[in-house]
Amino acid sequence: MEIVVRKMDLSDISFVYEEEVKIFGNSLGEKTLYNEIIYNEMSRYYIVCVDKKRAGYVGSWLTIPNAEILNLFVIEKYRGLGLGKLLMNEVIKTCMEEHIEMLTLEVRVSNEYAIFMYKELGFVQGGIRKNYYSNGEDALLLTLNIGGKI
Repeated sequence: MEIVVRKMDLSDISFVYEEEVKIFGNSLGEKTLYNEIIYNEMSRYYIVCVDKKRAGYVGSWLTIPNAEILNLFVIEKYRGLGLGKLLMNEVIKTCMEEHIEMLTLEVRVSNEYAIFMYKELGFVQGGIRKNYYSNGEDALLLTLNIGGKI
């Protein structure tokens, strides 16, 4: 099995859009994704492929000195292979190269698998965002202190 993490490009937009809608019930939108890739100098988006097939993605913003994870998913067929962790490690590596101090994200309180993965990566709970999601579910705010250096 060949696993590759690469920068997202325009050919990935429809995949990301369709999977976000399936998984999250909504999406950043194709136009927003296009603008993020072409125009937003703060954005860093990555795709993970398994045997040349798209399997997941992560979107992040580097709002120096901090960074934020916008979205992350691995499609169901490829879950359990550590692909989410590979995507997160790519963002963390980029943050270190860019001297980011703190990486933050929100995750559904019900998403135990993701919470476990983030905590394995060193994230700690920084708070709770009440009624954060459209269905009224709370989000955990998780932070990773990167320290601004490699």
